[in-house]
Amino acid sequence: MKIHQWLLLLVFLFVIPLVSSQVQTLGTYKVGDCVNLIQLCDNCTYNNITSITSNPEGGILIKGEFWMERNGTHYNYTFCGNGYAGQYVVNGHGDENGLDTVWAYDYYVTPSGYRNILGLFIIMIGVVYGIGLFGFFGRNVWVSIIGGMLMMTLGLFTLMNGVDIYRNFMTESFSYFTIGLGAFFAIYAGLDLIDENL
Repeated sequence: MKIHQWLLLLVFLFVIPLVSSQVQTLGTYKVGDCVNLIQLCDNCTYNNITSITSNPEGGILIKGEFWMERNGTHYNYTFCGNGYAGQYVVNGHGDENGLDTVWAYDYYVTPSGYRNILGLFIIMIGVVYGIGLFGFFGRNVWVSIIGGMLMMTLGLFTLMNGVDIYRNFMTESFSYFTIGLGAFFAIYAGLDLIDENL
């Protein structure tokens, strides 16, 4: 095979799966928040939700015929059973063009309401820890105080929101460790600053 044939083959191997794997998704929400499940149809007289399932729990959260409220071409059902982090799949049907048509989409629930930010979070951890460690071991009092405060803020944020889609014992342990280490850096540097000015 010639080089251009190999390149064409690579394009088909990488681009076609990306195009064909597009999934209709409603977005990402925070654990415990209510979600407006919507469906648009300009020539339907009804749209009903038949089930909502949750992953990784794998359980069926609701099953049956749940009528969606109609407002013109916009159908809505407010669902408040988002108690777990993970993927939720909504299944339903409506009478599009007079024919009963099945539809489905998903949405995600995370502790923070954000998804796919793990890389950004790792960079943030590196920067904040870098400032704190540089200030402490470099004996720079003000950088150590600022780094310690940033570490405490990062720890509190992680404690409240988790890390990306994760909120468990590991994220809580990381949060407490970061808060404690940041407090140690800030207090130690503050005591050094007091000693220098006495």
